[in-house]
Amino acid sequence: MVTIASILKKNGLFAGAARRGEKLVATVLPVKDLETAKKKLIEKIRDKDIEFKDDQFCLSVSEKIFRTIRGEKVEFNEPIDISNLPPFQRRVLEEGRKISWGTVTTYGKLAHKLGNKKAARAVGNAIASNPLCMVIGCHRVVKSDGKIGGFEYGPEIKKKLLQNEGIKIKGDRIV
Repeated sequence: MVTIASILKKNGLFAGAARRGEKLVATVLPVKDLETAKKKLIEKIRDKDIEFKDDQFCLSVSEKIFRTIRGEKVEFNEPIDISNLPPFQRRVLEEGRKISWGTVTTYGKLAHKLGNKKAARAVGNAIASNPLCMVIGCHRVVKSDGKIGGFEYGPEIKKKLLQNEGIKIKGDRIV
């Protein structure tokens, strides 16, 4: 099945989304150039059969990403397909999608919810390669000591996203 991908340009930045059939498979937060956005989508999709075009479904998701970055509360309720990911990562991301706007959890708590409280590092690795950033709120998972932790787009973007959702942060810690 062909993967359809679209990149939306706003305010000099490029965000994108990709779908297979009617299900979302990858997203890219705003980056500074078109080629970087395309490259990130291709890396996340893990599929060589990609068609870049203006697709209403993908462009709508990209618009939601821009709105979220601006601080709007946006619901990402599009159907997703993460079936090509390893089973543990799928379970982590499915659980991560349940973390609601304006709340955070820790890698350890997420691991405990999945039945293995010692798997915090594995949860972190699964979250780190989330192909559906924003749709699955990986930015809402933080370290047990309150530090915000890593993020594909950098700690400052993660901090901004959390603050946009009303999470109080001092320095690099949740307060």
